[in-house]
Amino acid sequence: MHCTVRRLSVAAVARQQRARGAIIIRAAAGRHLTCPASYDVIGRFPSPHHDVVVNKQTRYFKYVNTLHFSTNASNDTDEDDETMTASQREIFWNDNFEALKAYKSTHGDTSVPATYLENPQLGNWVDNQRQLYRMRQEAEENGITTTYEFISAERIDRLNSIGFVWNANDAAWNLRFEELKQYIEEHGNSCVPGIYLENEPLGLWVAKQRRTYKVKHRVKLEAKKKNREEGKDLAAETSLSGERIDKLNAVGFIWDVHEAQWLERYAELKKYRRDHGDTLVPKHYPVYPFLGRWVDKQRFDFKRFMAKKKLEDCDEIEDPEEIEELERLASLSTGMTEERVRLLDAEDFIWDPFNHAWEQKYNEFCMFVRMNGHTAIRSRRKGYDPLARWAEIQRKNYRKKIDGEKTTLTQERIDKLESIGFIWDNRGMETRPPAKAARAAAGKELKSTI
Repeated sequence: MHCTVRRLSVAAVARQQRARGAIIIRAAAGRHLTCPASYDVIGRFPSPHHDVVVNKQTRYFKYVNTLHFSTNASNDTDEDDETMTASQREIFWNDNFEALKAYKSTHGDTSVPATYLENPQLGNWVDNQRQLYRMRQEAEENGITTTYEFISAERIDRLNSIGFVWNANDAAWNLRFEELKQYIEEHGNSCVPGIYLENEPLGLWVAKQRRTYKVKHRVKLEAKKKNREEGKDLAAETSLSGERIDKLNAVGFIWDVHEAQWLERYAELKKYRRDHGDTLVPKHYPVYPFLGRWVDKQRFDFKRFMAKKKLEDCDEIEDPEEIEELERLASLSTGMTEERVRLLDAEDFIWDPFNHAWEQKYNEFCMFVRMNGHTAIRSRRKGYDPLARWAEIQRKNYRKKIDGEKTTLTQERIDKLESIGFIWDNRGMETRPPAKAARAAAGKELKSTI
């Protein structure tokens, strides 16, 4: 009984022949094979017992032992064509080998694309040699000695003599790796932009290595949490092998660009503090152009980070407006972590520059009280105009607070000012010494800041 099949191309016939050999290898290794409904076949099979062809490219399953090609089949020639004699196959192979040598002399490599217009058959032939070579290796690993059916040792040697690339993926990876080494040599780092006009494929390749590494790392972590051994196998399935990771590490590859940039800005902050004594970096600082904006971002991120932590203790907060503001901040993304807070605190990072400025003026005011014995500072006193204006701002803010208006003068600041005898109403203000307790409080405040 015959079945009717669709017209198959030369490449499809070759894939069937190779897949037939692959099934033999898997059967020898004791692997289980199953077959659902077949594809590309019209009609019925006389028996369910037939070889199964597994096409790795499309994941289709085909029955091949009972295929009888109609007279409409392709007349194209291929070395896997069963109608060809051994001498014809040899001539066909040699012709393509010579074509491959000509291609290499012109293009410098043996990576013939599948859509090579000058010789469309050559791309398929090159791909066939690689697949036959892989099948030979797999057969040898499974103890099968009849490997000559795939590709002979003589042909392997001839292809090796012209630098044939057996694994196109490895060759492409190594090519990009060499380009990366050159980029690192020129720029000093591996942070290739995603849109790198000088070499666009390199930028895309670098981004892919980082994505693949994250997937591999995440699978391992998930397996570790669940105490599953198969996590190692899942991670190994990614295209980034341990050998490739080692090669990238050897050239100083940066796996996390954002973390690397953060540490670079942090190093600049340490240098700024060493030169200026504080972390109050202006927004436009020519020496480190990006440091000012980075410092501002750390403060914003810290607010959001702390809002999330405070929101966890929401039961202790009674003010609904405060809770609403914390929820708003907590909903925003933040790059701040406990480790980053620790590193910034080690450099005496100023999280709130406005509060820092207020504290500085407050300390100056305490010094005035200790030196002059009163809090009645006036703007006409030589050298005290800025401090007098600050004191007047505190009085204005105090009146706003009494009237129920929004102000930056908190109850904590009011208590600190009153502890040194600050006069809120300056009308008819006289120069008089404060109480002993206020004088002592001003001295105590100064000592606490030294």
